[in-house]
Amino acid sequence: MELATAIEILFFIILPLTPWILSFAGTLLYQPAKKNALLERETASAKSGDSLSTLSKPFAGKEVREFELVMASVVMGPSWIQIVIGGLLSLFGGEINTFTKIVDWARREAKQRLREQVASKGFDDVINMRIETTVMSKTRGNKDKTTGVEILVYGTAIKY
Repeated sequence: MELATAIEILFFIILPLTPWILSFAGTLLYQPAKKNALLERETASAKSGDSLSTLSKPFAGKEVREFELVMASVVMGPSWIQIVIGGLLSLFGGEINTFTKIVDWARREAKQRLREQVASKGFDDVINMRIETTVMSKTRGNKDKTTGVEILVYGTAIKY
């Protein structure tokens, strides 16, 4: 094979496909590994009981000695492959399972970060926990394109 032909193959075939190859690898390898690590962290936290609650007041009969506002957030976005799959599924309407999984993963990660933060500060529980979602987008021309979603979890950490 001539050098010129090899360079043409590199520039016209391999380089344009590189982002798609990386996106595919990230979707099949990186994301499942991160989700499994999150599941392990959630399982470890569950052994001591879930410290997050949407209750507006502490449990009856316990005196609160200390409290503090705590928050954790995560920003996640779909890979290019997931955007293509989601786009195709949106043609038919209904739930777009690809995007549902990403938002669920982001929500679980943000809540787990809050649990870990509360535990590291020595608090017992979080009351009045709330979840906020922000869609991040970029504008190109006259079109808005969603690039990710931020999940913010916050509440009042209490120590009995």
